[in-house]
Amino acid sequence: MYNKKILFSLLLLFCAISLTNTAFSQNRKIVILKLDDVTAGGTEGVVTSRWQRVADYIENKKIKAGFGIIGFSLAEDNPAYFKWITDRAERGFIEFWNHGYYNRTKGDTIGEFEGTYEQQFKALQLTDSLAKAKLGLQLRVWGPHWSSTNTNTDKALAQLPQIKMTLGSPISPVYYKGYVLPNTLDMEYPVHNPNYDEFLKAYREKSKDLNYFYLQGHPNSWNENQWQNFVKIVEFLESENVKFVTPSEFLEIIKGK
Repeated sequence: MYNKKILFSLLLLFCAISLTNTAFSQNRKIVILKLDDVTAGGTEGVVTSRWQRVADYIENKKIKAGFGIIGFSLAEDNPAYFKWITDRAERGFIEFWNHGYYNRTKGDTIGEFEGTYEQQFKALQLTDSLAKAKLGLQLRVWGPHWSSTNTNTDKALAQLPQIKMTLGSPISPVYYKGYVLPNTLDMEYPVHNPNYDEFLKAYREKSKDLNYFYLQGHPNSWNENQWQNFVKIVEFLESENVKFVTPSEFLEIIKGK
């Protein structure tokens, strides 16, 4: 009986390893669509038509993505906006993540995650706590909004162990013990401008060395031509048989690797 238990345990381990290796095989790259800057739509509606367009696209295609919420948009009661988020979170195609708190403008001389420890911890905690209170969601992933990072970012993140993964930063953390997914491939050239030709060039140069990557985008900035470039990028990746996942799904895969 004891030997049978050992054999059964080994079989389960072998299956888990096999599944993980399959997910990370060269034939099935793992891709996160990192789409930034979710806020309420104001006079345009619950959300803007551009955010509605990309959310509908993701869900209708039944692929996965991560949408970054800027926390200030949760500060005032907005039941329709909150429901828009929670409905999509519940359906499972879109994961919402912590994209900082403040509504930065061009007049701001310093980024949200370039300041003191106290400032950065407050920004992280505000969005985290508002998401729990207003949405009933634990945001397990973070990425900076319109900002570089510094050592204080690393220290502040270490105080929020519920944030299990970050996107792009901090590059070499000392204090933060979660997983940092580096930025290795882009689809916007420059930022806010999806460019299929530039993406394809970079993909062909780098893809053989990449089993997984995220693509950053800013859907609320995209005009019709930019939107069509994004669609072409997604359709190309589908032709490559990639697996689109949410950030937390990726984290579960990498933890099992």
